[in-house]
Amino acid sequence: MLAVVLVGRPNVGKSTLFNKITGHRRAIVAPVAGTTRDSLARPAVWQGRSFQLFDTGGLYGASEDPLHELVVEHGKRAIVGADLLVLVVDGRDGLVSGDETIARELREAGRPLILAINKIDDKRARHATMDFYRLGIEPVVEISAEHGTGVGDLLDEIVSALRIHPDESQTPNPESHSEISVAIVGRPNVGKSSLVNRLLRAERVLVSDMPGTTRDAIDTVLTWHQRRFRIVDTAGMRRPGRVRTGGAVELVSVAGAKRAI
Repeated sequence: MLAVVLVGRPNVGKSTLFNKITGHRRAIVAPVAGTTRDSLARPAVWQGRSFQLFDTGGLYGASEDPLHELVVEHGKRAIVGADLLVLVVDGRDGLVSGDETIARELREAGRPLILAINKIDDKRARHATMDFYRLGIEPVVEISAEHGTGVGDLLDEIVSALRIHPDESQTPNPESHSEISVAIVGRPNVGKSSLVNRLLRAERVLVSDMPGTTRDAIDTVLTWHQRRFRIVDTAGMRRPGRVRTGGAVELVSVAGAKRAI
């Protein structure tokens, strides 16, 4: 299945767009820059055409995340494996140096590229959108990921750029009954992500010594002796009283882990 990767600075709305397109609230959305860490993957379908959509952590720009360098490294790895890149920018902020840096690196990747100007429903974006055309990226689509405005137009551009025909994109449902789901669950920092990477024989999920590294529930398909397993790495779960005092991101992370269970 062809891979479409959402790329952009922290907090420009990539995760909101990911959730809108895939129809699942898999990516955590919060006003804290740097909320997304791992690259999330989810199948998406538009007008009978299927592709795999990836949400990445924010590249460059301001981030409060102490693991930002690792997040950027994983994001760049996703870019290398992409068939199509969607650069998401924040229309309210206007064109900033971080957008220009990312656009330059994406052009060097040599992949087809679409520019999505997000948050155009905000009055501040109406005067700034023209600045983004200076990036020299075509096509340009103005969207509001939160309200769905323009998302259909973006999807039209995606399937057009991928040149997918309906009969070519039909693939087995990744959540079919022939697939066994395995959730890796435990307290923070006990080695869940390291175990998942060892099972997959790849650096699929972020690993560090800092408790709470994993935030989203990351699922990946593993084939072993002709059987399909969906391995789900979950956020570490502390006692309920500690979770309540850990902030909004931890609350949503633990809720996602419970859904995976």
